[in-house]
Amino acid sequence: MLKPQEAFQILQEIPVPRQKVHLPLIHCLGGILMEDLLADRDFPPFDRVMMDGIAIGNIHIKEWALEGIAFAGETQKSLSNPNGAWEIMTGSPLPKNCVAVLKIEDLDFFEKEGKKWVSSKNDTIEKGSFIHTQGSDIQQGQIILKKGTRLKANHIAIAASVGYSKLWVEKLGEIHVFSTGDELVSIEETPLDHQIRSSNSIMMQSALQHVGITSKHHHLPDDPTIILQSLKTSLSTVDILLLSGGVSAGKKDYTPGILKDLGFEAKFHKIAQKPGKPLWVGNREDGKVIFAFPGNPISTLVCFSIYFLSWIQDKKTPFPQVKIEGLQAPLANLDHWIPIQWTREHQAKVLQHNGSGDLVHWQHADALAWQKANDPNDELTYFPL
Repeated sequence: MLKPQEAFQILQEIPVPRQKVHLPLIHCLGGILMEDLLADRDFPPFDRVMMDGIAIGNIHIKEWALEGIAFAGETQKSLSNPNGAWEIMTGSPLPKNCVAVLKIEDLDFFEKEGKKWVSSKNDTIEKGSFIHTQGSDIQQGQIILKKGTRLKANHIAIAASVGYSKLWVEKLGEIHVFSTGDELVSIEETPLDHQIRSSNSIMMQSALQHVGITSKHHHLPDDPTIILQSLKTSLSTVDILLLSGGVSAGKKDYTPGILKDLGFEAKFHKIAQKPGKPLWVGNREDGKVIFAFPGNPISTLVCFSIYFLSWIQDKKTPFPQVKIEGLQAPLANLDHWIPIQWTREHQAKVLQHNGSGDLVHWQHADALAWQKANDPNDELTYFPL
């Protein structure tokens, strides 16, 4: 049986099926940029004021006569009196002939001879203070976002700031999520005593949406004919399928055999870990990939978070580590994924719960700690949840 580290290595060898598409900027989150983006102007495009306060031209005096107020969005002002000042707002262009900005907290405003004046509480004033100089971030024509960048929210903002309303990206297409099992009913239904509401699929779809991936969902009964036809139909248009349930060794665990009939090669089935041992992952020659998770909600959460999300986001081990209080002795033959809570910076404790079926207590988990078999170390790798 594979160890988790071996499973990670196998996943790195499975290509993530992506499509090159030209998308509106709002739909590009999570995609991989397929072109260099150039700055269409200097950033900032002018000497930008960084604080509310005053802009001055003479830093060697302590009092200045105010010439007016400059707001963000207005054209650049000009200081006419070398010993004068402009009251200034954050984001506005620095007035001509000004060399420093003093923040409002360090100022006293007063009137003298019917005019508005301002004085500084500071003994020394430095030239260039609180001025974001034109072109200091990047200059016109330079690469502001490199090809190959995985687009996060801040990258979307940068692309917008240089005028790109659409981008060429490599992006995952829609993912099809299937829940399986006669014991499951929809969220809206009232379950009978022997039934439970379906939760795995909505958990996965929510997480996919969070990283910018669209998905659809269907529920399948424990009927091999229906499962086979449904998966076959979906694979005609979708590159990645996620299945929940039917992968263990029960009488109705049809999924592994059906996937073999559909031409998929199992890269692994079962990992020496707790929870989530019966995880199935495979692909076929046309590049389609399927992850089939155990039906237990916590097992699905663990396997989906640790293996699938790491795979589609190209995350590589090693991951960060944290010292954990309250660890039990490691398991002899299985790696253990343990829910933890943060207690302070760089420290955590084991979350107390009633096993891998206990969604109620697992809601308080901040991360999953990776305790390797027979390893007594209390500083463990962790995966944020």
